[in-house]
Amino acid sequence: MSLNLADFKFDNTLGALLVGGLVASSLYGVTCVQMYNYFNKGARDTIWFKWMIAFLWVLDTFDAALNGHFLYFYMVTNYLKPTALLTVVWSVIAHVAATSISNFIIRTMFAHRVWMLSEENIWLTGLIMGVSTTDLVVGLIITVKAILNTSFTDLQALSSLFYVSFAAGTGADLLVALSLSFYLWRSRTGFQRTDSLIQSLMTYTINTGLLVAIDAAAGMIAYAVMPHNFIFLAFYLLLSKLYLNSYLATLNAREGLRKNMDEPVSIHLSHISGNSSGRYHDPEFARPSHSGHTEKSQPSAIGISVSTLVDRKIDDDLRGGVGAAL
Repeated sequence: MSLNLADFKFDNTLGALLVGGLVASSLYGVTCVQMYNYFNKGARDTIWFKWMIAFLWVLDTFDAALNGHFLYFYMVTNYLKPTALLTVVWSVIAHVAATSISNFIIRTMFAHRVWMLSEENIWLTGLIMGVSTTDLVVGLIITVKAILNTSFTDLQALSSLFYVSFAAGTGADLLVALSLSFYLWRSRTGFQRTDSLIQSLMTYTINTGLLVAIDAAAGMIAYAVMPHNFIFLAFYLLLSKLYLNSYLATLNAREGLRKNMDEPVSIHLSHISGNSSGRYHDPEFARPSHSGHTEKSQPSAIGISVSTLVDRKIDDDLRGGVGAAL
């Protein structure tokens, strides 16, 4: 990317960075709240999973600090120095690596859900991991190459890598969302409560994937149409924040969904009658037969009162699918 100082404007350079940085800071605050809720609720996840979630928060905290650093660098340290915008500060480069690593970890967790729901479909899971790894590797390559360049003008040679990174990220997010939605939809049983639960899971899945994919696509379009300003960076600053917040929202919503899934169902069958009058006949009442022997008459109506609990073993197939998604 090259900046023409003759056409220099603060609105689409410093202004774009400021807006992106402020929105990213707000999302970081939401992340902290969601992280507190996750650990405060005492999730049933394994220790290694909780450590991974904690690591994502540490990585996101580091990323938020990077945002603050390059905003301070361009707006305070180099106040009224337009030429400073030609310089690639190290925190911008580090942000690319942090975003790539964070998104890869979250996509890996989603890929594990696809693996479980698809009954260990190695081809689909491998495709998701392949596209996700492509995004990670390209992001790290951009980071290494950007370290060797001191200006945004020199980064023009990396434009093809930026396109690949945006495209791979968008493709991976859409692939995850579509795969999870398909397998959840296939798990429907026709029961209203369980189908409502599956619909809720599909909504969370689609919102997570599409939200991040839209942001990545917007960044790619902005870079293709306006490569000489920082508007595409404003979208890129939000990428990891949106993904992590969306993922934490699904984790924190699980307890409510699990309560709905584990809630017992009461079934009552009362007074099943085989006689329209509803009269109850004493089965011990004896009447003579044509042979002269006495025989007991069969009841013409039976009063039945059944109360049963339908527990988690009602539908093992559905439980397996929903359990993997939760």
